[in-house]
Amino acid sequence: MKKFLMALTGASILVLGACGGGGEDAAPAEEPAEEAPAEEAAEETTGATYDAQAAEATYQGKCMSCHGGNLEGGMGGNAPALAGGAYTYDEIVHVLAEGVGPMQPGIVEGEEAENLAAWIADQ
Repeated sequence: MKKFLMALTGASILVLGACGGGGEDAAPAEEPAEEAPAEEAAEETTGATYDAQAAEATYQGKCMSCHGGNLEGGMGGNAPALAGGAYTYDEIVHVLAEGVGPMQPGIVEGEEAENLAAWIADQ
């Protein structure tokens, strides 16, 4: 258990470090890159649109501790990998609503679940 907690803490530090700013040595960008609104990010696998930023935030807050920072799976094989189109949008929505194995139902619900499912299906 202690090794697991240390690994989880280390992974969290790596994730947080990757999200950090460039610091004082970073050169300022000439002009900010223009981005399409997250709501308009087309989802190629399901044909749905989703808010990638909101989905990532949901994943980090409610899924990452079991399924890993890169959707690679974890928890001693009890949490499957989600990357690479492992599950369809419909399968993900069903699991979020009904649960499976050690995953409890209703961890994410409603539109938040649909948005998350579209995002995961696209990874």
